[in-house]
Amino acid sequence: MTNRPRIAPLTAVATFVALGAMLLSGCSASAQAAGTGDITIAPASSAVDVAPGSPVTVNATGTAAVTSVTLTHGSTNVAGTLAADGHSWKSTGKLAFDTTYTVTVNATNATKATTTTTFRTAKATKTINSSLEANLMNSLKNGATYGVGQVLIVHFAKSLSKAQQAKAVAALTVTSTPAVEGQWHWVNSQQVDYRGENYWATGSTITVNANLYGVELSSGVYGNSNAHATIHIGDKHVAIADNAKHIMKVYINDKLVRTVKVSMGMGGTTRAQDGSLVNYWTRNGPHIVIQKSLAVTMSSASYGITDPHSPFFYAPETVKDAVRISYSGEFVHLRTWSTYDIGVKNTSHGCINVGIADSMYMYNLLRPGDIVDVINSKATVSFANTQADWEVPWSKW
Repeated sequence: MTNRPRIAPLTAVATFVALGAMLLSGCSASAQAAGTGDITIAPASSAVDVAPGSPVTVNATGTAAVTSVTLTHGSTNVAGTLAADGHSWKSTGKLAFDTTYTVTVNATNATKATTTTTFRTAKATKTINSSLEANLMNSLKNGATYGVGQVLIVHFAKSLSKAQQAKAVAALTVTSTPAVEGQWHWVNSQQVDYRGENYWATGSTITVNANLYGVELSSGVYGNSNAHATIHIGDKHVAIADNAKHIMKVYINDKLVRTVKVSMGMGGTTRAQDGSLVNYWTRNGPHIVIQKSLAVTMSSASYGITDPHSPFFYAPETVKDAVRISYSGEFVHLRTWSTYDIGVKNTSHGCINVGIADSMYMYNLLRPGDIVDVINSKATVSFANTQADWEVPWSKW
């Protein structure tokens, strides 16, 4: 009997505690449902040696929403984009090297209404510029129309090691409509080219992004530029010049539309004054049209023959309707002298000479990126003299 009065209160207390626990649990669930969230900022606070090419990001979790973000260095404000739902923000402006930045985030339903962090970007011991090019004489022009043989070129101002090349290519992207599987190929230590297995399809749209600024290529060495371009591919223009038959067949979208009489390289070699070997063949293989000019002045001095007594010497002269197909001086152009050789024999110094009836047609038809494919010659295109991309088998690309 003496213990019974003590048992009842203990039971009551236990019941109260259990009920209290249930109530507390209910309050916690309710708070979580109404809830708060967290704000995550990258780079982390106090981070150092941050690559300037990496964007600053802010992300909100749970019911938290970002209302504003400022990314500053002193009085300099770096631009960024806030998602419509307030769940993320990403910087779009360029960060400088070796600079301290402050990130200030204002948010609702967050653990902290205002969060401020700082970080410092890496110091570059060396930077390397790069550019997007259609060929080594012209940049790749955004919005321009090119031929089906056009390759995408990224050229670096300085040589890159194999390890640096791998990191550089990782920062390059290409998208196309229709989609094409393509690959980058290092022509040399300063130039990497992109193409697919076959020529681009007529009507294609291609976008290339070279996001190399702030990319660490090796310890302390960073890319120093970004470049972007979207280009379009026009009708398929392919001219096949037969060195043996002295004719050039012109195809538009794979349909033969014209047969042009030509006189091509006379063949043979000689030595220039500096001892270099000069080749007088029109080189075999697909040539990518580089550029064109209504008039170009040519002379043997352009390839090192300056002695007037040399049988290969010729004084400066202006030729018209000139379409350049190589860096070494091969053109499709009008020939106004010895016209009886056109369609009969090869007597040029390496160019594809055409008559007056065909020169303006070819000039108007061909555009950068079109293909002039030479067959039955005794020398072959190479990267030493032109864009030899389409001479490389896909298996070796």
